[in-house]
Amino acid sequence: MDMNRWKPEDVRQSIFNMEVRMKNNLIAAIAGTMAFCIMAAGCSSQTGTAPAGGADAAATAATAAAAATAATAAAAVEEAPAWQDLDDSYLSGITASDYVELPDDYKHLKVEAAKPEEATDEEVEERIQNSLQSNAPLEEVDRKVEEGDSVNIDFVGKLDGEEFEGGSGTYDLVIGSHSFIEGFEEGLIGAKKGETRDLELTFPEDYSAANLAGKDVVFTVTVNKISEYKVPELNDEYVRSLNVTNAFGNAVTTVDDYRDYIRSNINEERESSYRSTVLAAGLTKLQEQSTFKEGIPANMSDQYYDSETRMLQYYALMNYMELKDLMINVYQATEDNYLQMIRDMADSQMKRDIILQAIADERDLNPSEEEVTEAIAQYVESEETIEKPEDVGRYAREFLRDELLRKNVYDWLFEHIEAEEPSEEEAEAAATGETSSETAATDGTAAAEEENKDDSEESSDTATGEAAEESGEGNTGSAASTEEKAEEEDKDN
Repeated sequence: MDMNRWKPEDVRQSIFNMEVRMKNNLIAAIAGTMAFCIMAAGCSSQTGTAPAGGADAAATAATAAAAATAATAAAAVEEAPAWQDLDDSYLSGITASDYVELPDDYKHLKVEAAKPEEATDEEVEERIQNSLQSNAPLEEVDRKVEEGDSVNIDFVGKLDGEEFEGGSGTYDLVIGSHSFIEGFEEGLIGAKKGETRDLELTFPEDYSAANLAGKDVVFTVTVNKISEYKVPELNDEYVRSLNVTNAFGNAVTTVDDYRDYIRSNINEERESSYRSTVLAAGLTKLQEQSTFKEGIPANMSDQYYDSETRMLQYYALMNYMELKDLMINVYQATEDNYLQMIRDMADSQMKRDIILQAIADERDLNPSEEEVTEAIAQYVESEETIEKPEDVGRYAREFLRDELLRKNVYDWLFEHIEAEEPSEEEAEAAATGETSSETAATDGTAAAEEENKDDSEESSDTATGEAAEESGEGNTGSAASTEEKAEEEDKDN
């Protein structure tokens, strides 16, 4: 996995990612054993380790490490922590203003954020073509291997005439995906079903496995099956097969409706990205300008640390890693300081939540008991392992309550933050990030359509599996108008 694509600042700068992160936190802390065991068992159906640039260890070793992490996390869930039922462990049990002093101008924060542009016809068509490609079924063909084909292969890698660890297996390889080292996929073009070829290749000098870096090897590859992707024709029948609905809940059944649906999706994604950018900048200013007082309850600090640790263990498990390795590879920690780094991350999250709670107290944004009760009921309905609301524990109840609070405060902040267009230099610097976000959003749209079809084709990551960037959806809104500001000032006075 190319962990360099997931930077700490990227995670922290996206409000949507933070919300997803908190939901995963809930899964890790409440679902515990079930969530971890499912992830540990959900390994690729393919065998062997592909000779790819990012492979660090055999799948079996990774799975074993994941299982060990799962056992540790599951045990932590089974043992009720000391803070679990103590009021001052949670936002609802404290008076936030006792621990933080908000800046005087928090009601009218000013940030820079470029307003989103409307989707163009070209962008809509590009998104549709990507969707068609992603929904293309595989069909076995009786011909030689061509670029873009999916081939099922058996391969055996040898170094100095001896098989090397992780160099053999069975794999479904897309020719041209650059999943394997240079020359491997190209060497199979023109092969027939049942044909065996010896590929004389060289591992890259910077290959992750030091014993193979820069070494000459021979891969003996047998082609078992050749399949090609049959890109569907864009017509009303194809659109109906997607089983998608628009924002009004109406079925999308024609090509014209589908174009409108795609255009709406792109615009919503950009509005959501804009909202996230505005809120991230506003929250950063809030945290920088707020003054924290001494005496934040130790129980609350422990609760956030415990929750952060479990959430990170969950992420580590998803990527077949140990917690320590996740912290070192993703957050640039060291073996000596990774636990302290987790504590620092937890404390930062705790302080931000205390700020949100203080704003909620001042602006009357705390969720009502009825809202919390409804959220708990919805949670119970979605969880097969929980029969009735009374079975939901204190931590889960508080989490659901805090999630409602965050939404209320985020909505309020977004309406009151004054967003200005950034300078040309800053806009150019941000352009690359927007492009990456929209690319990930394209993948997300295709995935949603696949889920609606209920006929998705199971696939597995290659050994170089790149971490997909998350793209989010959120409520849209606008910065405060002059009238709203005046009304606020009158209210404050």
